[in-house]
Amino acid sequence: MLKPAGAGRRHHEGTIEGNEGMKANLAMLAAAAAVAAALPARPATLAVGRGERYEKPSQAAKAAKDGDTVVIAAGEYRGDVCAWRADNLSIRGAGMGKTVLDADGRVCMGKGLWVVCGTNTTIEGVAFRGATCPDGNGAGIRLDANGDLTIRSCSFEGNENGILTGPLDRSTVTVEKCRFRGNGRGDGYSHNLYVGAVKKLVFRDSASDHALRGHALKSRARETEILDSVFDDGGDGESSYLVNCPNGGRVSMRGCRLVQSPAASNGTMVSIGEEGAYPGTAFENEGNAFRNLRPQGGQEVVIRK
Repeated sequence: MLKPAGAGRRHHEGTIEGNEGMKANLAMLAAAAAVAAALPARPATLAVGRGERYEKPSQAAKAAKDGDTVVIAAGEYRGDVCAWRADNLSIRGAGMGKTVLDADGRVCMGKGLWVVCGTNTTIEGVAFRGATCPDGNGAGIRLDANGDLTIRSCSFEGNENGILTGPLDRSTVTVEKCRFRGNGRGDGYSHNLYVGAVKKLVFRDSASDHALRGHALKSRARETEILDSVFDDGGDGESSYLVNCPNGGRVSMRGCRLVQSPAASNGTMVSIGEEGAYPGTAFENEGNAFRNLRPQGGQEVVIRK
């Protein structure tokens, strides 16, 4: 039987058209995949605790990506030290008396229980205790990144330094509703918290006392704000200065209560600029209550410019 004229050609053209359509679809799929790969990953929430995907904070620290939230269940995490490297992290415990990190003789990178290497990190609801290291600077939290750090509703006890930072000129460190007690090595060079030459320190609605012969708060920040906080060593504390800003800067202290114990090695409660003051050093002292229990007395504030 004769085939109708042009039948073979039409079949061939249909095959070509089908192939071209398939190629177009594949190209569109490839382009869509490329666009999806280029988009930033959606932030995730990483749960930490018994029965969760991550049983230890250090496991979540390795998995965390920029912008993630890490939620750590109540419990004691002993010897679990780590570095947080992602940016824009939110790390939340169940509360300072509920989520407890105990160094148990270990520190991360020879620096601290947690070393913050990412920028713009928020940490809240965690207790840090027992960080020590051979150089005497074991910290509950060590900030290594030149970016902002917010610490809220955390406690620090029995560390060589509660919080420790280096000279990070773009960093603002904010401490809110935190508790510092009994940190220091007893050598006078380690403190409840020691913030290096950052852009700004805000210490708000917090308490710091009974540093082990170090300072209750030491700040080399260009600007230091201390608001509505308590530095009360009572009758048995051994803190040196209650507040020490050795390079001065713009220091404001408002609505605070300071009590220096009879055993304090320094008669001065607040010392500013004794190691060489920044240009423009100034101190704002508003609504603060000072009480010095040393038998020989002392001075509330000494400013050197």
